[in-house]
This record gives sequence, structure tokens and C-alpha cells, in this order.
Amino acid sequence: MPRIVSVTRILNEDDIVEAFVRHNAAHIQHMLFLDNGSTDATLEILKSLQTEGLPLTVFQNPSVSFDEIAANTWAYQLASQIHQAEWVAFLDADEFIAAPAPLATLLPAADAMSISLLHHGQTGAENASEIIVPLRLRWRLRTPAPVEKLIIRGGLGAEVLIEAGNHGAQRAGQPVAAPLSPAVQLAHYPRRNGYQNLQKIAAGWLKVLAAGRAEAAAGRSQHYRSPFETLRDKPWELIAAAAYLDREIDPAVAEEAPLNYLGGPLKYWRETDPAMKAVNGFLNFAESLARQHGRLLDEAPGARALVETWHAKRDFLF
Repeated sequence: MPRIVSVTRILNEDDIVEAFVRHNAAHIQHMLFLDNGSTDATLEILKSLQTEGLPLTVFQNPSVSFDEIAANTWAYQLASQIHQAEWVAFLDADEFIAAPAPLATLLPAADAMSISLLHHGQTGAENASEIIVPLRLRWRLRTPAPVEKLIIRGGLGAEVLIEAGNHGAQRAGQPVAAPLSPAVQLAHYPRRNGYQNLQKIAAGWLKVLAAGRAEAAAGRSQHYRSPFETLRDKPWELIAAAAYLDREIDPAVAEEAPLNYLGGPLKYWRETDPAMKAVNGFLNFAESLARQHGRLLDEAPGARALVETWHAKRDFLF
């Protein structure tokens, strides 16, 4: 059977990461995580799972700006060269493999394949006491999301570049053909509650802005921009709206189709207050962003001089 190694960038996902590991371990031989500076129990849970014997390795780079292409490509080479991956699967921590058989038996003859996302979310009909996210969020959109994720052969060489969002790859500047799999899909749980989603929106768009004009101009993470601007300018429309906090998907366009969850019970999950967790996560992210800015001024005299020039500027308004 081909050896499959997954690659996951992760940040403050302690509500779902244990279920992610336990379920996807049925399809994946080793999991690589690149933590971007988690401040909740994510790393503690991953360490406990590793101690338990689940095959995973964790690296950390506390990134507070958008750098997905470089990070994804580094992770692909690590999986290929160090972990002898015959295939590399790019999974977010909120994505669960949905397949009728082991993933290794469903791989194509091509060098890559794409997998469609099945978007699950809140409809208001959830059992709030169910702690396993794929069992709680049983409803999904009837139509698959127009987004695909990548699984690609390992060992294709140093000229491979993994695109932002893990949606495709290039080799020597040319796209790697990745036909859509007819059998494998990803159950996707990006929003587990409204507060978690608000924190995700704010950090997601600020990461793009922190990376400079080129990333924003390239259209990175544009799905965060409009809700970020609403949260910034009219926060009451989201924070004070029970309809927003409690429901994401209109039941009229949804179907009940729970994932065949393969992970068993959770051992390390802990209950947290969603609103307080969101505040904590965002303030930790904002502090990291501010510290990176300060470090830039300390270590790059040219940057400090430029900022001082900006500070000295006075514009007449009226």
C-alpha cells in the first residue's frame, strides 16, 4: 500500500484537532503539523496523541502574515524527503477524509488528484452536548463547495511548488494535472460556532494585510475581507445577532449527511467558553503581530527610519 503523509498548518484548533487526528489516521500513515503559534490546548493535545502512539510530528513557525506558498512547499519537501511519502495529502485541521475505502486504494495513476469539499455547518438543529464536531455538525450544503484540495505524489523533485490554499501545484512552472476524484471527498467543518468564526475572519484578513500589498492584490483570502469589514465597521450586525451566531446554513439548502466518523471517543478534549476563547485567540494573535512589527524595527534600521518618516508626516485635513 502506498505510504501517505498528510501536511496540516494549524492554529488554535483544540476543539477539533483530536477528532481530526483520530479519524484521518485510518487513511494516513503519518501526519505533519506546522503550528503557527497556537495559544490554546492544541499543542498539548497533539503531544498527548503522539505519546499515545498516533503517528504525528509537529513543527512550529509563529507566522502572523500570509506565507502559504513557501510553507506548503517546504512541508511537501519535508514529507517527501524525510518521511518517505509516496503521496502527500494537504489537509486543514477542519477537513476529514470521506471515502468508501482506505485512501491508499483510491489513488490515481496520475501524479496528483483533487478532492472536493463537502461543507458542513450550523443549522440550529445540532445537539450542543455532542463534543465530536463531525457528529455534531450533521448537516451540509447539498451542493459541494466550488473548492478542491490537493493530494500529490511525493518525490517529484525540488521544482515542485504547492499553491496557496493547497488547491493545486506546479512543477518547473507548469501546472500539475490533478483530476477530480470521483470517490474521495473532504467533509469540511470551518465554522464550529459563530464566535470562533469571527476570530478566524479577523485573523485571516489581517494576515493578508500584514504580508504586504502584493498578497492582497493577488486576491489571497478574499472570502475574509467583506465579513472583516462588517465586523470592523458594524460589529453589532454580527456579534449581537443571534441568527449569525447560532446558524450558518439555511436548512432549506442543506441535507442531513453525517460523516462516517472513524476516530472513536475523545480523551483530551476540554470544554471552553466560545466567546472567551475567541477573544483570547484574537488578542494573542494581535500581540504576536505587534511584536513582529517591533522586532522588525529593532533589527532593520531601514525599516525604523521609514516608520519614523511616516510618523513625522502631518496632513492638513480641514
